[in-house]
Amino acid sequence: MSFWAPFVLVHLGGQETITAFSKQDNELYRRHLLNLVTQVAVAGYVVGKASWPDARLRAAVAIVFFSGCTKYAERIWFLYFASPGRLRRWSRGRRIFLQNLVKRRHRQPDEELNDKPAAEGTREEAVKKARDSLSLMSKGGSGRQLFWDAITQLVADIMSVDAPLNQTHNITIIAADQQKDSNLKELDLLPGMLKEFLYSESRHSAYEHVGALLGLCYRRLYTKDFLQENFIISSNKISLTIGNVAWSLFTCVLISIALALFMAAEKGGQLHASSRADIWVSYLLLVGAIVLDVSSVAVFSFSRIANCNNKLPNWCKKQWSQKIGQYSIIKSAGMWSVQRWISWDVTRQPITKDHLSIHKFILDTLLVSGTKEQWNIASTRGQLALRKWTTLKALEETVRSSFDFPTSVLIWHIATDICYYSDQGLKEHNLLREEKTKKHKQMSRELSQYVMYLVFKCGVMLTTNSELVHDKAEEEIADILLYCRKHDLGEKDAVMRLFQGKEKQQLDYSKDEIRNKQHEESEEKQDTDEIQMEREESPNIPSGSSSNHMKKLEQSVQALESPVLPRARAVAQELISIKDEAERWDLIAAVWAEKLYYTAARCGGGFHYEHLSTGGEFATHVLVLMYLLGPFLPLAYQ
Repeated sequence: MSFWAPFVLVHLGGQETITAFSKQDNELYRRHLLNLVTQVAVAGYVVGKASWPDARLRAAVAIVFFSGCTKYAERIWFLYFASPGRLRRWSRGRRIFLQNLVKRRHRQPDEELNDKPAAEGTREEAVKKARDSLSLMSKGGSGRQLFWDAITQLVADIMSVDAPLNQTHNITIIAADQQKDSNLKELDLLPGMLKEFLYSESRHSAYEHVGALLGLCYRRLYTKDFLQENFIISSNKISLTIGNVAWSLFTCVLISIALALFMAAEKGGQLHASSRADIWVSYLLLVGAIVLDVSSVAVFSFSRIANCNNKLPNWCKKQWSQKIGQYSIIKSAGMWSVQRWISWDVTRQPITKDHLSIHKFILDTLLVSGTKEQWNIASTRGQLALRKWTTLKALEETVRSSFDFPTSVLIWHIATDICYYSDQGLKEHNLLREEKTKKHKQMSRELSQYVMYLVFKCGVMLTTNSELVHDKAEEEIADILLYCRKHDLGEKDAVMRLFQGKEKQQLDYSKDEIRNKQHEESEEKQDTDEIQMEREESPNIPSGSSSNHMKKLEQSVQALESPVLPRARAVAQELISIKDEAERWDLIAAVWAEKLYYTAARCGGGFHYEHLSTGGEFATHVLVLMYLLGPFLPLAYQ
């Protein structure tokens, strides 16, 4: 049985194709290092104390011991390189290197650019990078050339930081546009390029491109592909590909040699009177280790073959889970506490052909915002969509930057469900418009439940006060739905009872309260423009603004203490007052799109890092789209 001790190290070393199963594995690489030292000491002691009558048996044990130490040490090395602390240091080093490179280029421009200013060359390069990026997105798929884009940009700018950064070339093009550079054509400006991309039939292949990039990020963070791809790209591809395969086969060959030595060795004096069970267990351990290593080499080889193609084969097109989480507070309130405790209130909605409208709508809305130069769409929470609805005060109140965002999501979520079930049927005579309204209606509800899932189940931007507001609203809804649960009423009847169950005075009081708050805030505003995100959130606070700050704090506290349902009813009532159903659902869908952009940009690097290991999140794809298409990401202080 002493022969089995080194197999613990082989087991801890894992497969060649994976190093970590979660972000926490990478964070705790020191614990794995301590475990390596402990296991090596224990296994060495067990092997050293045992007597080995046959030299071949002793050699087999030594080979297994060496293989296990090598595999586990290699795994810990990769865990260290993918740890968040190491990624942040690597990101800082990369940024310093790029800054120094730009400084050197400005001091010493290329010979072919001697007749041009350095800044002009930089603009031309920025335009070329933007065009190349859009071209790759229209083609979709993944190629070997994308690997460095994934690990040097996405990992550094998104996965390793909580405040994601915009790409430099997009900012350079926007700066040239603002300077009204006459040398740049309209199609060389970013809005022109996005407009051209918007009318391209292949624009929705961008999701395939983003999925490929995130797949490469997964390989960087959770597998051993980092140094292997590093060597392949930076040196002779053929020889180093063979070298990497040979290294992957190394441990497999070692275990095979150990198996041959074990078969040839005399085992009678070592395994407790030639116990057949012990011998068969030893064979099983050796053969199992060989099978795992061979499977790892096969996966490695097939991934290299697939990565050499710009288009993925049909059998591996699915690059993420293609499911979005759905959480409805109304459904949750109607469940028993045990059902909520085991998370039955959270479902996963697959992105099938019937649900691709969410993908298309989110991408097209982002592109349209880019053509209109609305680069702050990830900071507006719905204000852009409400620009032409200035008379709807309850709606405007709940999307302001000073309003608690999770509470705003909760109010709009309940209001969306009320509007969804309050419609008496479509009255459109235009079939195309009717079909579009149906899609926006279903899509708005799914986006509503997805943002609720991100905020209240994944904890994105969730505070203790916001969670308390949610719990109070859930209790209030549960009280109203108690009758529905006793009489087995459907979800539609339950929601309508929720809308009509309270006295009208409470609704009127809520409306008056919201109007009073709106009137107080309007007196403090100095600009009539409704989109004041930069001004409200800018760190350059003028002197004497402490009183305004305290007023905002008091209003925030009052908003948290006020019941949610009356405000949700007020929002729903104003939405229902929009007689044109198509316009109503266009507005609701646009507001939820802005809320999704706002949420995706503030999930934090740890969220995207962690969810790569569980199949990926749609919010990560949205964030990468904003990162690639333009300077949509908010400033760090926002």
